Amino acid sequence: MSLEPWLVLRVPETSVFIHAMPAGKVSKTWPIEILLHILKLPGVEIKFDSLGKPCLPQGLGFANWSNSKGECILAYSKECEVGIDLEFYRDRNFEAISKRFFAPSEITSKAEIFYSYWTKKEAYYKCLGGKFFSVLKSDSYPNAKIWNLQGPYREKHELALCLKIK
Repeated sequence: MSLEPWLVLRVPETSVFIHAMPAGKVSKTWPIEILLHILKLPGVEIKFDSLGKPCLPQGLGFANWSNSKGECILAYSKECEVGIDLEFYRDRNFEAISKRFFAPSEITSKAEIFYSYWTKKEAYYKCLGGKFFSVLKSDSYPNAKIWNLQGPYREKHELALCLKIK
């Protein structure tokens, strides 16, 4: 099993290490396993806030992960809060969903556009919190940097990473 990051993103505020779960691992236990490797600790107590966001002990950095179709991806930064979202494509009524949940400027019937928006919104919410439906309805992302990335998967998917700007 490779314990090396799939991607390292370096920005002025921080470095973010993104790990993709290797085949044969279990998405419920793998995030903790890889965090122990990153932190070089035999064990760590990870608590979750009221929204389900993982919280590492003070001084150990920030982590977030996402699961979709049995795959898992984890983002870690020592200096900066992170949010990550992974979604594999599936057939949906994108226009109806985007009308219900997105800002008027984001309404679309195209899967590529829908998933790009959805993953950015979810990564933003997982990073900064707030009221989920308010985040969905907004077409702006204050106090954050967000990227859409192409992940390491063959199957069509979207991946978004968000960092909190201090």
